[in-house]
Amino acid sequence: MPLKTLQIAILGGNDEAIFVGLRNFPTHKLALITPPEATNQSAAISAKLAETLRLAVSAIEIKDGSTQTILDAIGELIRKETANFEDFLINVGSAARRLACAGVTAAFVYGLKAFDVNGEQPEMFPVMKFSYIEALTAPKLDILRAIERVGGRVESLEMLSSIMSYGKPLLSYHIRGSQESRGLESLGLVDIERGKRGRLQVKLTALGRTLLSTAPA
Repeated sequence: MPLKTLQIAILGGNDEAIFVGLRNFPTHKLALITPPEATNQSAAISAKLAETLRLAVSAIEIKDGSTQTILDAIGELIRKETANFEDFLINVGSAARRLACAGVTAAFVYGLKAFDVNGEQPEMFPVMKFSYIEALTAPKLDILRAIERVGGRVESLEMLSSIMSYGKPLLSYHIRGSQESRGLESLGLVDIERGKRGRLQVKLTALGRTLLSTAPA
């Protein structure tokens, strides 16, 4: 049985790129990520597709075109639609340049296929076939969740150790990493600052918060 596919298009640029995507990939529903400046564009495309292709189209309105906003919108869309679709595909060819970068970032974070459009041809990006969250070990994920539970920031490794079962050396290993294993810091999931008396203050980054919002309970 063929996969049911939800195609996600980020608006703000070339309308024709949306139709190129639909002609080249089987699509059972189209979701239009719509920044404020593309509201009229979204309405026009939705009406045209409903009339010509009878395709289900939903408009996801976002407050701005920041990377974090795009990540949040696509992450929420995946959570809502994962029971209805087996495959997700992001079209960044229809996006303005600044939004296209955010769309590619979302593809890497969530492990989705993505493509740009060159003329009449789609060009696939070499995105990992698994989500970023799957690259984390269980201890690293436990540490991120522990930091999230106390507001997204801890003032020291002693504080972090007191709220979970890991000792300071193990926490340091998973946060700072080693020659053999990248830590949460180098993965871009936490930021580290030196506090009073040399204590390590650890806080979640925007990427860290986004990954936790998509991680299974």
